[in-house]
Amino acid sequence: MDIRPAENPPLVDVNLLFHGAEATLDEAIASVARQSWPHWRLTLLDDGSTDGGPAIAAAWAARDRRIRVKRHRANQGIVGAYRRAFIEGDADFVMPKSADDVIEPRFMEALMDRLLAEPEAAMCHAGAVNTDMAGVATREVPAITRLDTPDGGPLARARHVMARYTESPAFWGIYRRAAVDAALAPRECGGWDHAFLADIALQGHIRHVPEVLFRRRGGQAGLSVLARNAALPWSRRRAAAEALADFSGLCPVATCVWAHVETFALARLPQEECAALIESARDVLGRRWAGLLADDAARLAAFAADAVPWALEHAAGGMHGVATRLLLHLLELTERCAFALPPGAALLAAQGQVARALRDARPGPRREAA
Repeated sequence: MDIRPAENPPLVDVNLLFHGAEATLDEAIASVARQSWPHWRLTLLDDGSTDGGPAIAAAWAARDRRIRVKRHRANQGIVGAYRRAFIEGDADFVMPKSADDVIEPRFMEALMDRLLAEPEAAMCHAGAVNTDMAGVATREVPAITRLDTPDGGPLARARHVMARYTESPAFWGIYRRAAVDAALAPRECGGWDHAFLADIALQGHIRHVPEVLFRRRGGQAGLSVLARNAALPWSRRRAAAEALADFSGLCPVATCVWAHVETFALARLPQEECAALIESARDVLGRRWAGLLADDAARLAAFAADAVPWALEHAAGGMHGVATRLLLHLLELTERCAFALPPGAALLAAQGQVARALRDARPGPRREAA
């Protein structure tokens, strides 16, 4: 990919999502407006806000012609919103932006210098600090969490991301649009950012600038919490009575592992390399998250103990489709857990219980109409 000549520097599409962010939105926008890299365009994506955020966004757009506002008719949730953040605009570089984190004035310039110097780089991010809600630095994000993919081809790069991606500043960078276009859209599941970054690594190198240029407000939540929160927008209440619900939130970490499997299965690579990546997902992530996966399995087994009798009761009452849908989804989730974690007694028992219930929930032969 050719580097643009210095007299025609490339534009960066900055797409900032906000929802209920009245307290932090103004500062987040201001941090973009004061960038030393002047070649940017900012789209403020209102994900169905009901607070004062839209008024703040409108005020900025009224005084800076590089800023515009677009509003989602309904809240899209985390993944739906960030899908939009990666496709908005048509510049060769795209930068998703949160409504609470702040970037230092040299953030774009430093990252673009690195990306323009390395045409094979798909994305670049920067060193970061955590801050409290008042913006006071509390902790520098460990350098070990930064991503700098090794040579050795797409598989080596994706394995590096799976082994190292831990904290979100490594996600908040500038992406080469061609790499985003070649990758799959973020998957609607917990851990979508893990799988998406691994896919970006298949398209090219991920680089970082050591200088601390990103200020993450509020610190880092645990993987289970983040993954479960990502699942909430498209999952209904976790109760057996919600027979058509999505219960993926019961095992968010296993679902994160499975998101890698689905991503790698569709990668534009030879079949043997896709298969090797899938096995790497099980080995690398299964080791990293063994304890969290065990928690997922225990939570799912406890849920199955209540859900299976409910399904069989409704099948006996003639609601075979409702019962079958619930049981098939439960079986899929137990298989996700078992893929990444050697199944313990509780998970094996749950799998057997659900499989037997599926057989028992089948409807009898249809009676021919007279």
